[in-house]
This record gives sequence, C-alpha cells and structure tokens, in this order.
Amino acid sequence: MKSVHTSVREQFSQHAEYYAQSSAHAQGDTLDVILEFADPKGMEQTLDIATGTGFTAFALAPKVSHVVATDLTPQMVSKASELAREQTIDNVTFTVAAAESLPFASASFDLVTCRLAPHHFQDVPKFLSEVHRILRTDGLFCLVDSVSPESEKLIAWQNRVEKLRDNSHVYGYPPSQWNKMITGSGFEIEGTAHTRNAQMSFLWWVRPQQNPPEVVQEIRDAFAQLHPDDAKKYYTVEPAGDDFYFSWPMYAVKAKRSTPAS
Repeated sequence: MKSVHTSVREQFSQHAEYYAQSSAHAQGDTLDVILEFADPKGMEQTLDIATGTGFTAFALAPKVSHVVATDLTPQMVSKASELAREQTIDNVTFTVAAAESLPFASASFDLVTCRLAPHHFQDVPKFLSEVHRILRTDGLFCLVDSVSPESEKLIAWQNRVEKLRDNSHVYGYPPSQWNKMITGSGFEIEGTAHTRNAQMSFLWWVRPQQNPPEVVQEIRDAFAQLHPDDAKKYYTVEPAGDDFYFSWPMYAVKAKRSTPAS
C-alpha cells in the first residue's frame, strides 16, 4: 500500500502548472486572512509549510525579513523557485521537506504559516508538534485550510468527494477538531475566522483530463444529491449551464507558542 507521502508526491508532481495558475491558491480571502493574522513587522524569520507554487511565501516576502518555503514535492519547489526568480523575489529560499519532519533547529522561526494544505498531511498532530518545536517563544502560527461543517453527514460527504477527486486527500477536519488539536499541541489560540476560497468551476476543479468519466460523474452526482440548503449554505453552489460553481468552507487560526522552547 502506498504511503500518504508517496500519493501526495505522485499527485502534485503532475500538477505544478495547474497550481501555478490556480486562482483559488493565488488570491482570495484565505490569503488575506493569513496576512491579517500574521501582521508582520518586517523582521520575522518566517517558514511557509507546504508552499505549493509559493503564493503565500511571495505575499509574505515583502513584509518579513526572510521566508523559508518548504514542500513535500520537488516539482512544486522547482516551480515556486522559478516563479520567485521571474518576480525577482530574493528573500525566499526553498527546501523539500515533509510537514511532519521539518529539517530545522528548535526555536528557529518567529512566524510559521500553512495554507490550503493540511488536508493532505499524513499526520496532523505530528505536523503541529513540529510547528510548536521550531517556533520561538511568543512566535505565531497562522493556518488556513478547508474544513468540513460540524455535521457527521457532511464530514463524510465532503471527505468522500475530495478523495474521489484526488487520492492524495487525507482528511478535512471540522473547526472544533482543529481547535482541539492546536490547543492540545501546546498553542494558545488568539484568533479564528470562517472564510472560504474563491468560487471554482466544477469542470475545472474535477480535472476531467485526469479523472475517468465515471469518477467525474460520481462526483457530479454527489453534489446533486446534497440537500439544496446545504449546497447553498456550506458550498455556495451556483448552477452555470452544464457546469456549476462552488467553494469549500475554510477555517483560519492564529495561535501563539507561549511556552519557552525546550
């Protein structure tokens, strides 16, 4: 059986260009809330985990001293490095690394960010433990990820749909579980926000070039089977001819490492 890391590398190694052009990753409320929560003062040593093609790292770069951007997938790191050169961003460096095993000394960073990625992580508690380890005392951790609503039925529905579309998906937690895991890892939560990513075309998101027609149809049928109130309230579904637009609910957390580094 493939490990989660192998599945993630296989999936994302094929899609660096896709993510480089993704409006859901390049812009929108999730990026704005990360910047608002981080509120950098210009001197922070910053780590952006699971940077993908670098959008969060690039947004932070003018506002901090230096950004180290990591990703599990070498092709993503390569594409992000290329984009940084094109944009002449010279205070970001890139490293291939798993979120659960960060190659940095304890108490190395003032700010750690992670955006739109932990639902792909093999071990979220281990990831949170690593973030806690590498942050300095009073350092900030700012996270945004897709979440499931606080409903057992919709948790199961959303994770099934995400897994059908992308087998590197692991699990989308509801906000209450994120709060429990973050505080259980030794952080103090200083702020939270409910937000969402940009509206996406289903026919773009479902990757019909990669996923077979029967899988695309199964995912389309799953959306059609949603109760109309849930479709509108939680997923902002809007019909558009043969297509439809939707968005995932997102949850943002600002947390402080208040205990001294060991």
